Amino acid sequence: MNKILFSADPEISYVFHMLSAAKCGYDNAYGAKYRGRYDPADLKCISDQALHLTVRGGEHCGDWYGPMVCGPAQSGLSAKDYYAETIAWIEAGKLELPGDALDAIVRVCRVMIRYDDDYMEQIWPAERERVTGYMDAVRTLFEDSGFTEQAEAAVGVSLPPPWFTAVLVPSIEGGAEAIDITDTQDVFGISRSAEAEKAFISHEFIIYLLKIALKDEGAFQSPENWLLTEGLAEYYLQKIDSQARTFQSCQQQAETYRQLETTCGTDAAKLYRAAKHKRPQG
Repeated sequence: MNKILFSADPEISYVFHMLSAAKCGYDNAYGAKYRGRYDPADLKCISDQALHLTVRGGEHCGDWYGPMVCGPAQSGLSAKDYYAETIAWIEAGKLELPGDALDAIVRVCRVMIRYDDDYMEQIWPAERERVTGYMDAVRTLFEDSGFTEQAEAAVGVSLPPPWFTAVLVPSIEGGAEAIDITDTQDVFGISRSAEAEKAFISHEFIIYLLKIALKDEGAFQSPENWLLTEGLAEYYLQKIDSQARTFQSCQQQAETYRQLETTCGTDAAKLYRAAKHKRPQG
């Protein structure tokens, strides 16, 4: 049974649409296509807060990324209602941050509220067709491959319900992807081939399995362990499909795990501990 679900969520897509239009973490043809619809001052309001609003895997996570980017996905509200509620919380004094930070958050929220209806009415219908067509092709590859069963067997753990959802958005080419926006949802773009997308999503599904297999190892508690966990995911991915490659930066680490297999077997925790011990210190 395929445990990778797919979603084309308009609220999540809207948030990343605006980040792309504002060149906030993303600078691509999609953003250029829509940038002219917006007041440059409004886009600058967002891009000025890039340090707070963006992430880079293993390097940086903006302190507003959770509440301002992931928040709409977690809230159950529409994006504009979520940002309106955020403003209400600030005005009620329920968020403890310096005044200048609160003012900046309010300005960003007001921009996000201002363009929500236009996106939903004028942009999302066409973009939804692009996303869903691509999504159907990728979903078919997973359903025909038996990948999730193979991945669970390789890692030695089973992902419980509600499993894993790949949220596909059309706006994030060239920037951060495979971003956790909830405990069970990651955001992916749609710019690569369906086969390459399958490999990318497969890698992230294995990461979710490793969160279980390495739960006692502190593997996901520090950015300094990023390469160790990504390399281990790549190692398992290539055991299932020897031709699969996702992140070039972790291929050397995947090879280290293949070498350690002769003494550690394929047990995730043993491999991880051995690789961590082998890693140069300081």
